[in-house]
Amino acid sequence: MKTKNPFYTHQEDGNFAIIAPVDSNELLETYYPFFEKHGYEGNGYCWEGHIIQILEKVDKDLLDHIEFDPEGGGFYAYADSAANQQKFMEILGPIFSDLHVLETYVTSADRSRID
Repeated sequence: MKTKNPFYTHQEDGNFAIIAPVDSNELLETYYPFFEKHGYEGNGYCWEGHIIQILEKVDKDLLDHIEFDPEGGGFYAYADSAANQQKFMEILGPIFSDLHVLETYVTSADRSRID
């Protein structure tokens, strides 16, 4: 199932934020049932755990350039440059925009590493 990219970016004062408001109505309706189906809560910490594991498989080097700061109601991360912020979007946007693709990662994730 294709859906809209849940991430958006914000740049201000040298900060390159990546945000997914997971408790917003739009994302809540799509992603909470998806994660719940696989035994996860679907909060920002859950997203962080899955995103880290996805990046470990797809582009491990990018993890050195992203600082994660999730909350229960949202996924927040900060890239160290606009280029790395864009790279995150190019990698994770398509994966999270296609629930069939995302499901392949979620079902193979190490549950012990997901909060």
